[in-house]
Amino acid sequence: MSVTRRSALTAALSLSALFASPLVSAQDPAPGLGDLQGQDDHAASHTLAARGYVRQSGSGDYSNWWNSRDRRCVMVRSDRGRIASAVTTPAPDCGQQAGSQKDGVSDGAKVAVAAAAILGIAAIVHHAHQHDDGDHSDDPRHEAEYERGYRDALHGYRAEADSGNYSDGYGAGLRERSKQVPWQSDNGGGSPVRLDDLVGARAAGAESELRARGFTDRDAQQRDGRSVVTWWNARSRDCVHVATGDGRVESIRAVDASNCR
Repeated sequence: MSVTRRSALTAALSLSALFASPLVSAQDPAPGLGDLQGQDDHAASHTLAARGYVRQSGSGDYSNWWNSRDRRCVMVRSDRGRIASAVTTPAPDCGQQAGSQKDGVSDGAKVAVAAAAILGIAAIVHHAHQHDDGDHSDDPRHEAEYERGYRDALHGYRAEADSGNYSDGYGAGLRERSKQVPWQSDNGGGSPVRLDDLVGARAAGAESELRARGFTDRDAQQRDGRSVVTWWNARSRDCVHVATGDGRVESIRAVDASNCR
């Protein structure tokens, strides 16, 4: 295996190790709230209130609810007016101290509010558990940069930077975008997949996305100072060359399936 390919695999595996646990746990309904799925938003709000939950914050289709009796924070996602999921999320996402017996706004939540003020927005969109360490940064400026990157990725903009808090936020936004808008191939074996949204993304994040979309890497080469990795999707029978330079995806080109044998 070439050094380039080993590096690509190491980056992808590192990302998987960092985020595998949160992504798996995020699929499990919060205790006692499994019946919320499918309810309309209005009825779900009444159900949550009746079970001791108070709405703490919200942005777009997401809202956070706190139950002071159970010391539990849940994140509720709505899709076209109906509840798609209700999962447990860290207490700071509800402005509470994790493990504390006394309600109050956590330091992380205060930093998040300060970051929103720096950006001139009502509230930040990303949650504490979307950070590598499971909590917001201690520096509002760093948190603001993370949020900028997160929003850019979430809305499909190309990244502005390749390092630092902005870049970390951009990677988290790419993962969240993938969860909110699941990638699908319309082919039953023939039509080319759409991967144009990955052009311009950081190489490590793009590799993670390619794997999530059913691709496996088959080969890696250096061409004209760029890394070109061959990726194969067995389900859709798509073979593509992904060229990266300076740590970012520069192009994704469909090639004949024989290149992936």
